[in-house]
Amino acid sequence: MLIQDNLILSRAEPSGHGGVQFLYRVGKYGVACVSRPQEDVAHINWEVDVIKYKNDTTVQYDLCHTTDLAKKTLSLRNDKAMNEFLQNAFDHFKQIQQS
Repeated sequence: MLIQDNLILSRAEPSGHGGVQFLYRVGKYGVACVSRPQEDVAHINWEVDVIKYKNDTTVQYDLCHTTDLAKKTLSLRNDKAMNEFLQNAFDHFKQIQQS
Protein backbone atom coordinates (compact mmCIF):
# COMPACT_ATOMS: atom_id res chain seq x y z
CA MET A 1 0.00 0.00 0.00
CA LEU A 2 1.28 3.45 -0.91
CA ILE A 3 1.71 6.19 1.65
CA GLN A 4 -1.13 8.68 1.90
CA ASP A 5 0.91 11.79 2.80
CA ASN A 6 0.42 14.56 0.22
CA LEU A 7 -1.99 12.41 -1.83
CA ILE A 8 -4.47 14.69 -3.59
CA LEU A 9 -6.16 12.30 -6.02
CA SER A 10 -6.54 8.62 -6.75
CA ARG A 11 -8.50 7.59 -9.82
CA ALA A 12 -8.82 5.11 -12.63
CA GLU A 13 -5.92 5.60 -15.03
CA PRO A 14 -7.17 8.43 -17.30
CA SER A 15 -5.92 7.13 -20.67
CA GLY A 16 -8.41 4.26 -20.53
CA HIS A 17 -5.83 1.46 -20.50
CA GLY A 18 -6.90 0.27 -17.06
CA GLY A 19 -5.10 0.52 -13.79
CA VAL A 20 -4.97 3.21 -11.16
CA GLN A 21 -3.28 6.61 -10.93
CA PHE A 22 -2.20 8.45 -7.79
CA LEU A 23 -1.32 12.15 -7.75
CA TYR A 24 0.79 13.60 -4.95
CA ARG A 25 1.55 17.27 -4.38
CA VAL A 26 4.02 19.35 -2.38
CA GLY A 27 3.74 22.99 -3.41
CA LYS A 28 4.18 23.40 -7.17
CA TYR A 29 5.67 19.93 -7.67
CA GLY A 30 4.37 16.43 -7.33
CA VAL A 31 4.50 12.83 -8.41
CA ALA A 32 2.14 11.01 -10.77
CA CYS A 33 2.28 7.25 -10.49
CA VAL A 34 0.36 4.67 -12.47
CA SER A 35 -0.01 0.94 -11.94
CA ARG A 36 -1.44 -0.85 -14.95
CA PRO A 37 -3.15 -4.25 -14.81
CA GLN A 38 -0.76 -7.22 -14.74
CA GLU A 39 -1.44 -10.87 -15.46
CA ASP A 40 0.44 -11.81 -12.31
CA VAL A 41 -0.36 -9.56 -9.35
CA ALA A 42 3.00 -10.48 -7.83
CA HIS A 43 4.61 -8.35 -10.57
CA ILE A 44 3.29 -4.91 -9.63
CA ASN A 45 4.98 -2.19 -11.64
CA TRP A 46 4.71 1.55 -11.03
CA GLU A 47 5.36 4.08 -13.79
CA VAL A 48 6.42 7.29 -12.08
CA ASP A 49 6.82 10.87 -13.29
CA VAL A 50 7.83 14.02 -11.49
CA ILE A 51 5.28 16.70 -12.37
CA LYS A 52 4.89 20.45 -12.02
CA TYR A 53 1.39 21.75 -11.39
CA LYS A 54 0.14 24.59 -13.61
CA ASN A 55 -1.53 26.46 -10.75
CA ASP A 56 -2.59 26.16 -7.12
CA THR A 57 -6.28 25.42 -7.69
CA THR A 58 -6.42 22.54 -10.20
CA VAL A 59 -4.72 19.22 -10.79
CA GLN A 60 -3.50 20.19 -14.27
CA TYR A 61 0.21 19.52 -14.62
CA ASP A 62 3.12 19.08 -17.00
CA LEU A 63 5.76 16.38 -16.82
CA CYS A 64 8.93 17.75 -15.26
CA HIS A 65 12.00 15.80 -16.30
CA THR A 66 14.39 18.58 -15.27
CA THR A 67 14.72 17.84 -11.55
CA ASP A 68 17.50 15.94 -9.80
CA LEU A 69 14.94 13.26 -8.93
CA ALA A 70 14.19 12.01 -12.43
CA LYS A 71 15.20 12.94 -15.96
CA LYS A 72 12.66 10.50 -17.45
CA THR A 73 9.71 8.29 -16.54
CA LEU A 74 10.81 5.79 -13.90
CA SER A 75 9.69 2.21 -13.44
CA LEU A 76 9.54 0.93 -9.86
CA ARG A 77 8.85 -2.73 -9.17
CA ASN A 78 6.98 -2.69 -5.88
CA ASP A 79 5.18 -0.58 -3.29
CA LYS A 80 8.23 -0.45 -1.02
CA ALA A 81 10.38 1.13 -3.76
CA MET A 82 7.52 3.47 -4.64
CA ASN A 83 7.13 4.61 -1.02
CA GLU A 84 10.89 5.22 -0.71
CA PHE A 85 10.83 7.31 -3.90
CA LEU A 86 7.81 9.28 -2.67
CA GLN A 87 9.48 10.12 0.64
CA ASN A 88 12.64 11.26 -1.15
CA ALA A 89 10.53 13.31 -3.57
CA PHE A 90 8.60 15.02 -0.76
CA ASP A 91 11.86 15.99 0.95
CA HIS A 92 13.30 17.25 -2.35
CA PHE A 93 10.21 19.34 -3.15
CA LYS A 94 10.30 20.94 0.31
CA GLN A 95 13.95 21.90 -0.24
CA ILE A 96 13.11 23.43 -3.64
CA GLN A 97 10.39 25.58 -2.06
CA GLN A 98 12.74 26.86 0.63
CA SER A 99 15.33 27.96 -1.96
